[in-house]
Amino acid sequence: MSTASVASKLPTANEKKYLRMKEWILYLLAMFFFSSMTGMVNSFRRAYFVDVLMLENDQVSFFNSFTQIACFVLSFFYALILDNKKIKKNQKFKPLGLIAAIPCGVVTALIFWTPGFIQQNPKVLMIWLCALAIIQGCATYFGGTVTMVAAVMTPNDKEREQLLSFRGIASAIGNSAPQLIVLVVAAIVKATNNGTEDAALSYFISAVLCGVVGTITMLLGMSVIKERIVYKSERKNPLKGLLTVVRSKYAWIILSSEFLKAFRAIATFMEPFIAAAILGSTSKMLLFALPVGIGTMVGMLIISRLLKRFTSRVLYIASGFYSVCINAVAFGVGYAYLTHMETMPWLNYLFIVCLFGTGLQFGASNLLPEMFKADVLDDLELKSGSRLDASLGFFISLGSTISGAIANGLAPIILYGDGSIIHYQQGLGDGTAQTLDTKIMLLLFYTVFHGLMMLLAGLPFLFYKLSGAERERVHEEVLKMREKLALEHDMQIAE
Repeated sequence: MSTASVASKLPTANEKKYLRMKEWILYLLAMFFFSSMTGMVNSFRRAYFVDVLMLENDQVSFFNSFTQIACFVLSFFYALILDNKKIKKNQKFKPLGLIAAIPCGVVTALIFWTPGFIQQNPKVLMIWLCALAIIQGCATYFGGTVTMVAAVMTPNDKEREQLLSFRGIASAIGNSAPQLIVLVVAAIVKATNNGTEDAALSYFISAVLCGVVGTITMLLGMSVIKERIVYKSERKNPLKGLLTVVRSKYAWIILSSEFLKAFRAIATFMEPFIAAAILGSTSKMLLFALPVGIGTMVGMLIISRLLKRFTSRVLYIASGFYSVCINAVAFGVGYAYLTHMETMPWLNYLFIVCLFGTGLQFGASNLLPEMFKADVLDDLELKSGSRLDASLGFFISLGSTISGAIANGLAPIILYGDGSIIHYQQGLGDGTAQTLDTKIMLLLFYTVFHGLMMLLAGLPFLFYKLSGAERERVHEEVLKMREKLALEHDMQIAE
């Protein structure tokens, strides 16, 4: 192929559309159902441990801390593999996504299946649960290439930004989908079981459904997507790439933000339990989380529009201030409802409106960090000449792993058991039987604490300069560098 013919096929920033409709649809479906698998685990595993397996709070605390640290340590090796794997046919993420699809589906179901003989021995039970968590961490890490690939599916900056926005929306809705699935399945199980709930069976059936559909859509989606950048074929010392990331001030800013944001794990840990305390059962969490999920989707759409007028940095900082305000209002309304539900039942509807308002904050916290990472990856590629997706992800996760391990270790101790702050009672047939003080403390952690962490998470971006004109300059320089690389190696970027 001549140099002229190669050059004629190289992209110019924001001038050409690359993504086909089939690619859009199948990719977003893959993203949606991959998120439903992770959402099933993230939303219901803690309720499964506390109210089905009846684990002690120190057991849950150990599990949370150990598995988070272990998965982080292993992710170091995963990152080295991903950023330094041999590139075939200029595809880096696609092969790994296809390989990981089936393991992701299988382990999602296994997490909610615990044989009786294993439950009888606490040590064997803990080994079983930790082993499944580590396997799931590995599967979802490489399955997460379905998320990473969006940054390289088009060299068109505007098209990439649009894809990242829709990916965020698909992920947010997919992450909440298991709440609807569990609600429907639980109702069916109850109807066929003489009116008696069976949480264990409901969780398992729901996990199987998420796993099967998630596997199929991942295979379909990852089979049709294309990676439209030029990768260097030579393999380098993997530690050099990580060192490049460590030297990036922008990576440190994101790390600091994620460190602070991850403490909200204490708040999200409480979600199924406050749903049970107010609605009666963890299976009804959808009714509690639905307004939050709708708010999240609307928030992402609002953020996408606001990006035309404001930089991502400004929007993220502003969202932190909004978060603490709306969560304080939600707590006030929720407190009034819990203490006056007989005389002012209409406060329940106002509380739902507040939950929708709190959901809006997730539009920024879910979408903008991924855009920051995509921009920092461009900056790193310009400096090093290599894509460092996994190395950047590993480095940033250092902050969230430390704070997340602390938060997840403290959350069960805060929630229930002797000396706890909330005094949640395990295994109640009717969750509304929890005491008023317990309900109020659950609400406090779920709203106010969460808002404070989101406010703090936005503050590091006061020092973030990779936005606006500087962001556009870096992206243009990266495109020019890719053009030069393609010409040097007589390569063609996928159409």
